[in-house]
Amino acid sequence: MRWIVLGRSKATVVYSVSGRPSNPFARPVDRFAATLKSVIVTLAGVAIVLAAVIGTWEYHQESARAAQQRATTTLVEAVTSADAPITLSPRGSVRTTPVVKATWAWGSESRTDSIEVPSGTPAGTSKTIAVGDDGSWAGPRITTSDVVSAAVAAVLITLGASALLLGAVWAMFSRAVERRRQQYWDESIRRLFATYSR
Repeated sequence: MRWIVLGRSKATVVYSVSGRPSNPFARPVDRFAATLKSVIVTLAGVAIVLAAVIGTWEYHQESARAAQQRATTTLVEAVTSADAPITLSPRGSVRTTPVVKATWAWGSESRTDSIEVPSGTPAGTSKTIAVGDDGSWAGPRITTSDVVSAAVAAVLITLGASALLLGAVWAMFSRAVERRRQQYWDESIRRLFATYSR
């Protein structure tokens, strides 16, 4: 364990590399604050590792779903029969995947059903879709970018939630530490005046 020695006017306080004072005469509130800082830093590191684990797990889950879709569906070319509108979600944002009618060949038959396309797609646009064993649309294709996006979203959500939680804990205990420090100085001043008033 390495130590950093800081000299003061009439005392020497020794700090470890973690920032925790090793001086046995240090105020308990200062030792608690240093310990709290070390705990928060450690938990932040754990949160980063946890986010990486969750992101990796989500990546494998989405990859498995994509592989299952590829194994149980067939890709065909569908042609839209109407212009895709620019629709709004209930919250007022633009919906990027409106549903329109499209037609595709399945064996000797021609199938027509609703599929999702990018907003504003004109009629007559060809789009590769996945269909099931009965030739019906099997839902949006799970692409590599979808898999990566899901993993990144999982990491960001985990980090964001961890940051909010650790920030709340830090703020709560920091206020308590500052109040205790103020109480310490008030008590010290009262003892000082009481000593000189005798």
